[in-house]
Amino acid sequence: MRRRTERQLYPTVAKYLRRNFECFATDTNRGTRHGRIDVIGVRDTGKDLSGSFEVIGVEVKAGYQPFSTAAGQAYGYSVYANRCYLADTRPGQRPFSLDEIDIASTLGIGLLAVSGSRVTQILAAPSKTPIQSLQRELLHKLGYSVCVLCDSLFRHAANGKWRSEVSMAGFAKAAEREKGYIYWLFDLARRRRKDVRNYIYQRRLVCKDCVQAFNA
Repeated sequence: MRRRTERQLYPTVAKYLRRNFECFATDTNRGTRHGRIDVIGVRDTGKDLSGSFEVIGVEVKAGYQPFSTAAGQAYGYSVYANRCYLADTRPGQRPFSLDEIDIASTLGIGLLAVSGSRVTQILAAPSKTPIQSLQRELLHKLGYSVCVLCDSLFRHAANGKWRSEVSMAGFAKAAEREKGYIYWLFDLARRRRKDVRNYIYQRRLVCKDCVQAFNA
């Protein structure tokens, strides 16, 4: 039987994140200029009174890379992700050795064993504190932003158009169009860049729910 490549394992791992971690969004091979993540999952964790969320980053291997190297790559995702996992092709009832589990525990990453279409969590990943600016940049690439009012994630982009779900025309127009709202921070741009010429990039977004609530 021919061994699957890492990329061929991505859909299996992404499906596992959606089913077992209740991720409402997943993507593969996405990242920023600092690096890419094999499989990404995003889930809500805030219950009824919080907009908290988590990003899960998974390094996927096909069973033939040195474990410490692969584990180190998974740990590197902690600059973006709240929980980091190494998913590796490992058949059998004891897919990871005790030494490998110790290494993963020391680094603070979780372990997922992939066998065919089955994924099994061997070691749960502890929560980490990523670099906020890098995490938000990653989420932006996925088409999601954090609302400045309720702190929850919402989709600002669809079908490859990065501003399709938000309006720049003010709260009233945004509410009328049933969209979120985006605005630009000119003073912040001047402070960071000394001058503002043709474009500024410092922006904040408000989700559709908050636009509707504050426009009522």
